Amino acid sequence: RPPAARYDGVPVRPDPQSRLFAGLADERFYFVHSFAAKTWDLDVHDPFPQPARTWTTYGEPFLAAVENGPLSATQFHPEKSGSAGIRLLANWIAGLRRATL
Repeated sequence: RPPAARYDGVPVRPDPQSRLFAGLADERFYFVHSFAAKTWDLDVHDPFPQPARTWTTYGEPFLAAVENGPLSATQFHPEKSGSAGIRLLANWIAGLRRATL
């Protein structure tokens, strides 16, 4: 389990299909959690696509973010991640503008 204290500057490995991390592959993000999803076991059926998953490692690999259409979730704090977080939030807003429900 990741440490309970803050740990910032953690690099991520974005899914190649990620829109949320477009242009952010080499950036680092601010985490401050002691809980982490270490596996991904979702059985996806047509017509739904497999969600894009972004992983990171801090001691051991864990899930940093998941994207499925207009729905996105992060394990880190974009609002505390400096310019990388601002760009990630801009990517998220741009994705919402493109989304069709």
